[in-house]
Amino acid sequence: MKRFLLSLSFIICHLSFLAQASVPEGRASFAQRSANIVFIGNSITYGALHEQRELTAPPVQCARWLSQREGIDTVYFRNCGRSGKTTYHFLPNPNDVIPAGDKTYFEDVVAKTRELVKAHAGLPLIFSIMLGTNDTVERTKNKHTEPDDYVRNLTTIIDSLLTLWPDAHVVLNKPIWYYPDYHTKGGSIASKKSLKLIGTYYKSFPKVIANCKPGHVHIGDADAYSYFKKYYKTDVFEEKDARSKSYWLHPNEQGAKKLAEYWGKAILPILLNYVVDASDLPLLSDRLHFNAQGAETLGDRVYETMRNKKIIK
Repeated sequence: MKRFLLSLSFIICHLSFLAQASVPEGRASFAQRSANIVFIGNSITYGALHEQRELTAPPVQCARWLSQREGIDTVYFRNCGRSGKTTYHFLPNPNDVIPAGDKTYFEDVVAKTRELVKAHAGLPLIFSIMLGTNDTVERTKNKHTEPDDYVRNLTTIIDSLLTLWPDAHVVLNKPIWYYPDYHTKGGSIASKKSLKLIGTYYKSFPKVIANCKPGHVHIGDADAYSYFKKYYKTDVFEEKDARSKSYWLHPNEQGAKKLAEYWGKAILPILLNYVVDASDLPLLSDRLHFNAQGAETLGDRVYETMRNKKIIK
């Protein structure tokens, strides 16, 4: 066992050395990396029903969570969540929005991003996107968004953002679970069929990535879906629909904190930037991520396993 631990320690140290050596000459260490993050989404991102959403909405809590990680300094952000909106509502061309006549919020995202980048120039820029919940439901003026249209919409949105900010990165998060039986007062109807679309949308993320600038679009969180399916009674607001029936859709303050952590874990590897594929190493079934200070894993299971075995601190 001692020989195994020494061997693994040697491998980790060696990979850490390679990570440090991969920092280009003249480039600052990632030891204290700050960042700009723009969160794009619907009412869940917005922080609907929160008493103080400016303090507890998922983007706020995600920025806070990230700023508390080792190697991360200050995280500046903008919340571009819009209640009741679909992927159509973030298309750059107003004529492409469905239903016709609805407003596009793409320019709102652009304006807030420009404001953020101007105020904190020279920092990494990341767009964190979670859209699709409202796309899945049957709506008054139009039906659900077909998977091919969902892919096309996301591709258009991302391409347009990366045209404006070529060095930016985009993280696509799977929409979270919701109670599959509600009728909103606005006429939207959710069902089990609607909920299944979330899985279909998520499986289409590789198509979106293949359509976009290589290396700049990433599949983010997918685990929050299962979390909220299990803990919706405690972490999601109970609401009454148009039929006066209970349903659960919007994470409460506690749930938003958990969602923020899931998003943060998807964003963190991009900020730390150094990734070594260590899937073949003993004990490691996920990736190890390295910064200039040494080795640390960003996969909770792997990190906790190694720490518990006192391989790393």
